[in-house]
Amino acid sequence: MEVLHEFPAGDEGGPGSVVTIGSFDGVHIGHRRLLRRVRTQATRDHLIAVAVTFDPHPRCVVDPSGCPPLLCSLEDRIELLGQNGADRVLVIHFTRELSMWSADRFATTLVESLGMRRLIVGPGFALGHGRAGNLEFLERRGRDRGFRVSTVAPAKRGGLPVSSGRVRDSIAAGSFAAAVSMLGRPYVLEGIVERGEGRGAGLGVPTANVGVPATRCMPAAGVYAGWLNFGDGWRTAATGIGTRPTFGGGSVTVEAHVLDFTGDLYGREVRLALIKRIRFERAFTSITALKAAMARDIAHTRDIARRSSPPS
Repeated sequence: MEVLHEFPAGDEGGPGSVVTIGSFDGVHIGHRRLLRRVRTQATRDHLIAVAVTFDPHPRCVVDPSGCPPLLCSLEDRIELLGQNGADRVLVIHFTRELSMWSADRFATTLVESLGMRRLIVGPGFALGHGRAGNLEFLERRGRDRGFRVSTVAPAKRGGLPVSSGRVRDSIAAGSFAAAVSMLGRPYVLEGIVERGEGRGAGLGVPTANVGVPATRCMPAAGVYAGWLNFGDGWRTAATGIGTRPTFGGGSVTVEAHVLDFTGDLYGREVRLALIKRIRFERAFTSITALKAAMARDIAHTRDIARRSSPPS
């Protein structure tokens, strides 16, 4: 897979491409349905499958107060786009200047830089300033510039279209099964292991205090079953997210206990894959009650991980 960070110099006379465009935050099952269509069409027509995406998220530029918490890092997004069929991922740095591009300029640039022969998008797609480049405009422009426009129906869960917004809402509300169903995989967080207060080790359950970037969509408070990876494969982990109310509360922390592991992770970059919330966060009346709950959390996590699979 080729990764570009700016529109390439004129490729209109090249092999040609099938293009899809979007933020693709989380690369959920609806995005993957779209990418499969792009891959199939590109193979059939002997063209290149191209996914065009943006960094930062356009809403963070156009309306900073409405900047959404992200479902995955840019690196994971690029990797997932490639895993799901893209031969080339074009990451466009989104700026206020770009937000002012007319629909005509955007469409012309896609044709001239990518040799776009087909554009495949969702039914509500539009591009350009003021979303003027709707499907009707693009179909008309395609007849002039030699590309065709196709749409792919959205994937649905619970009778409603899957969207990144719905995934974010489910994660933040603690409806984790719904979020994982829409993502089609565990929810992954990443960060550097920082020094904490050592309370877990004092209770006989040492934890890695993961510094998750503030830009990420944070799950609702609770204990989650899943896995942790620090570079040598996925290890089963029980992760507590919340303010530790038993010890008086405070800022939100992400603390992962890696089962059957005794190594030092301080300063390491790790990835957490969360599959299920196994209980809500609560304050315990005694350390004995807390330790008993932690033992149940570990047993429950071990059972869930045994019947599930970490990310590929």
